Amino acid sequence: MTLNEILRFVDDVVFDKTGKHLDSLQEAILRATWQGEKYSKVAQQYHCTKFHVGNVASNLWQLISKELNEKIHKSNFRAAMERYLVSNSSNLVYLGKSNYVKGNINLCTENIPSPETKQKLPTTQTTNENNTPLPKLDLRDAPDIRKIFYDRSTELTTLKTWIVKHRCRLITVSGISGIGKSTIIRHLIPEIESNFDHIIWRTLFTSPPLNVTLKNLIEIISNVTEINLSNNTDAQLSLLVEKLRDMRCLIILDDLQQIFSSGELIGNYKSGYENYGNLFKIIGELPHNSCFILNSWEPPLDIFNFTDNDSAVRLFQLTGLTEKVAREMLKNQGLLDEEKWQELINFYQGNPQWLKLVGQTIKNLFGGSVAQYLSYQPLFLCSELTNIFQQHFQRLSELEKQVISLLSEQPKSVSLCQLLEKSQLSSPELFQTLLSLERRYLIDKITAEKDILFTVKAIFKHYIKNYTAITKR
Repeated sequence: MTLNEILRFVDDVVFDKTGKHLDSLQEAILRATWQGEKYSKVAQQYHCTKFHVGNVASNLWQLISKELNEKIHKSNFRAAMERYLVSNSSNLVYLGKSNYVKGNINLCTENIPSPETKQKLPTTQTTNENNTPLPKLDLRDAPDIRKIFYDRSTELTTLKTWIVKHRCRLITVSGISGIGKSTIIRHLIPEIESNFDHIIWRTLFTSPPLNVTLKNLIEIISNVTEINLSNNTDAQLSLLVEKLRDMRCLIILDDLQQIFSSGELIGNYKSGYENYGNLFKIIGELPHNSCFILNSWEPPLDIFNFTDNDSAVRLFQLTGLTEKVAREMLKNQGLLDEEKWQELINFYQGNPQWLKLVGQTIKNLFGGSVAQYLSYQPLFLCSELTNIFQQHFQRLSELEKQVISLLSEQPKSVSLCQLLEKSQLSSPELFQTLLSLERRYLIDKITAEKDILFTVKAIFKHYIKNYTAITKR
């Protein structure tokens, strides 16, 4: 009997007696016990106390003891399971291949659930080709998986490691519009779905109040269409955390920027939406088995208070495609003048959506010639792109507009001292504004030999100078 067979056997036992499947902590305890590892290692991995792990394990041993009619504990678990398999082998019913059932308990990996077990499984839960239970998926707000997905293997590996190996509780995926945040998260799901009981994708595009979002999540995780909940968000948060401890859920909240204010520095909540900050703080700081992914043009300001490489809260800033991948994209669009592709890629920051839009423009107006497109100055930006850039600039505070306008007028990068002199802002005002603009991915910071220099990203400088009235104010 292999470890996977043991896990499935115990999962059936636990489900038969409690109506719940093994959660990730229980599974980790079984794995550690089978492999002769200590509870302290599991406690460290799950950021909880050894005492808590021991309590969870004790409950498991009691359930297994009832099934095996033998007192089970950590030290005899493996031997007892092997004895049980041998002593009951004559009573097993052969179902074909390597599948055996005793009663309503499945003992092998390629098992076939009995009718009784099937009725207890949630109707929305399916199995893969190996008959391994898959999570209940609610992806009604998720984008379709595109047939063409340009290589993001490095980024996918990082996110997968954070979620599966490091067991991060809260990850913010941020980046400017069109950079591919939703696409990469959508393609991540099939790679990690076997680690979760529920996967839920919700958009905040319509700015739902927190109590509406919480009620929806609790209903889905509880597998009910309507639940009588208090409108008190503290009570809802407490109930949600308990659900996230009982099961391992992956919850994606998309379009997070819609609950942030326009006309202010980055990451400040709209009036009435500040309590979302409590949700993110609780999810990030309290121990549980689940993971939230926040997808946003800009990260919440309070995320920076507890984000670092060693915590369960991480910030993933998605940048443009690599040159190799971007070239593949331009090639697939049928563009000409390969020697000019690098200039085009740099100007559009390797942004897949922007490259797609400019590629369509070049095909329609210039017969696919990148050289011809670049030869006309000022460079033409199609209305689809100018609308995108307008959305970003409408979100800027007045101080940000003032500073980015000033930076756009400069022929080259400028230092902090030069900016302080030219802007006539106080140093705190300027520093906060620059930090906000950098987090919006609108400016670049360059480390010089003796100074830090700042410049506006080329495409935004071009947009400000040629497509807005900001510089004329």
